[in-house]
Amino acid sequence: MKKLKYIGITLATLIFLGVIFYGYMGGFSRVIVNRTSLDPLEFYYHTHKGPYENISASWDSFQKDWESIGLKDCNSLAVYLDAPDTEPEKLRSILGCRMEGLSFEEKNKVFAKFKTFTIPKVDCLESEFPFKNFLSYFLAPNKVYPKFEEILITEKLETSVAIEVYGGSSQVAETIKFYMPFGVNRSVFKPLEDAFQ
Repeated sequence: MKKLKYIGITLATLIFLGVIFYGYMGGFSRVIVNRTSLDPLEFYYHTHKGPYENISASWDSFQKDWESIGLKDCNSLAVYLDAPDTEPEKLRSILGCRMEGLSFEEKNKVFAKFKTFTIPKVDCLESEFPFKNFLSYFLAPNKVYPKFEEILITEKLETSVAIEVYGGSSQVAETIKFYMPFGVNRSVFKPLEDAFQ
């Protein structure tokens, strides 16, 4: 009987701690979506094809590449080209570092080493989610994208890609920003699709 009591107390404690941790991660946060315009965004990039859970290795490879030309920081973002229900092995992701803030010399090094792309000014849905640790990369999309999808369906909006902005690699960002352009022809992003050929 005592053993069952201890098991019950342990389970209750674990559940309690789990709820507290989920709340700390922002799990109970209300997702607020705004309509906004995303200003032109120029970045250099690295490609990743395959499951999202393997994307960390591609980020590590990308970091080695930009550090090899003397860059110290990456103001990071990602562009996701495929719907989440795409077969995992066929998912295409663009890992990018924004050009903003780089010196003329640094930009020349980037142009010599990487492909670059500029997202034009676009209308989009925008949201953000608190960043606490690496688990936020998994929790945040599961909170934000269902809300985006709800609005897209209700308002009959068509989208083309999803954009996530993370902040600088040397300074932890407080939030992850999410953008989903609408009313933009998919052909705008064709150069990014071509990068996988």
